Amino acid sequence: MTPSLNLHRRLCLIRWTKKPYTYPTKKELSERLNDLGIGANSLRTIERDMEKLRDEYSIDIRHDNVKNGYYLYVPSDEDVEDFNQFVSLLERRERLDFLQSAVTSIRDAGNYLQFERNEQFIGAGCLPVLWEALRCQKVVQFEYASYAAEHSIPTIRKVEPGILFEYRNRWYLDAWDIEKGGIRTFGLDRMGNPMVVGQTISTKRTAVYKALRKQVIGVTIPTGAMAEQVVLRFNKLEAKYVQSLPLHSSQRTVQETNSHVDIALLVVLNHELEREILAFGEAVEVLEPAYLRETITRRVSQVGNFYS
Repeated sequence: MTPSLNLHRRLCLIRWTKKPYTYPTKKELSERLNDLGIGANSLRTIERDMEKLRDEYSIDIRHDNVKNGYYLYVPSDEDVEDFNQFVSLLERRERLDFLQSAVTSIRDAGNYLQFERNEQFIGAGCLPVLWEALRCQKVVQFEYASYAAEHSIPTIRKVEPGILFEYRNRWYLDAWDIEKGGIRTFGLDRMGNPMVVGQTISTKRTAVYKALRKQVIGVTIPTGAMAEQVVLRFNKLEAKYVQSLPLHSSQRTVQETNSHVDIALLVVLNHELEREILAFGEAVEVLEPAYLRETITRRVSQVGNFYS
């Protein structure tokens, strides 16, 4: 089989053995693969797939003798969200492998495929240096000019890098600013001449960065902000889109009627959340918190003034 089909088959094994556990037998796994047209030649092939997952990705699918079936083992000290993030990367690779094998010519791609892209994005060239700094746990130095200040002059910043993340096709770095003594977020499009310096990161703050990001939509984290419950009421049509592509991992449906759907989020209130809400226009109403409802009311009124 091709590498893309092998990856697809192994990802299926992960999906079928993860929580909530159903403990499928090896025979049942083989039958499911056959139903998808990617069946293994023998049960031994499934064993080899599990060995590959364990050896190459440290993903351990184990057999439970009591349940007489297989389950995905995740160590108690491993962050489940980290694991899911890694599986998402494998799924992205699966889609890319499929496209590479399915698209046989440039003409095929031009006729039938169109990707979202932004060729003018500045800052992608910083990624390799920042990744190297993260991998080696080294301090990184770069020039930085903020968009907030008009005619901002680039200054030299020296930071202990924490995590890289992407939002709306832009890349950002959460890091400990050594001079200012605090966590800051830096846009790669405002960054220049990054370089890894010899100094080793003094304190590992990975858990702090991840905790900050977990309850945030977008980039901005106001100082001292705590996550709050946000309830949004969508009309039935728009709700289908929001339910099929959630705004945040905390999203849940709290009420559904013939005319609307109420959706709750547990997130930090910030500029990006407001922008997401405003983008839905008349299809959404903020029910709570009251402060956010007032803010959106004021901003909608300001927009209306432009056209009055």
